[in-house]
Amino acid sequence: MGRPRKPLISRRRTLQAALNIIDEEGLGALSIRRLGHELNVQGISLYHHFTNKDAILTGVCELALEKVATPDRTEVDWREWLLGNAIELRRALLAHPNLLPALINFRPLRIGMAEQNASAGLLAVQGVPPQAIMPLLEGLGELAFGSVCYNSILDAPELSESWRDEHPFLYHLSKNPRIDMDALFEAKARALLNGMIEALDIPIPPSK
Repeated sequence: MGRPRKPLISRRRTLQAALNIIDEEGLGALSIRRLGHELNVQGISLYHHFTNKDAILTGVCELALEKVATPDRTEVDWREWLLGNAIELRRALLAHPNLLPALINFRPLRIGMAEQNASAGLLAVQGVPPQAIMPLLEGLGELAFGSVCYNSILDAPELSESWRDEHPFLYHLSKNPRIDMDALFEAKARALLNGMIEALDIPIPPSK
């Protein structure tokens, strides 16, 4: 069967369906055939928008991270939008934990590189010294990934049972319901950002 002349489905609908498969069944469940079946089209129809499965996976990751975006104006305080992006990154990772392996190994697929490049450019325009840009971007990204990866390990059912039986005090401490983990992450990210500003000697203009 030849490729249809017009796409039968939209690119975004395809990516959303692929993301749903990954969220519900894991990365290993995604295939051209499985995705075509989910969309009720022949797999060849997907090649209107994507060259291969890796291109689909790249698009899925970008869809999941679409709220981690570089502002389109320069007057916003770079400390606030950078912090906001770290918070949005953590939220996206928590919402789509099955994407973690792909995102951690993003460089071969170049996932998020265009957005990182835009963020680096805006930081430079906003007066952040060039030598400080990558440490800032990487430091906050590492914090978000590390937070989600660490908590996903702690929340694993087999580990939870082990803690309950062998380390009951630590188990109960880890389940403390009074801690707002979102607020705690924001406090950590802000402290890291302020610490890097001081360590990297980044000039901060006085408030207007």
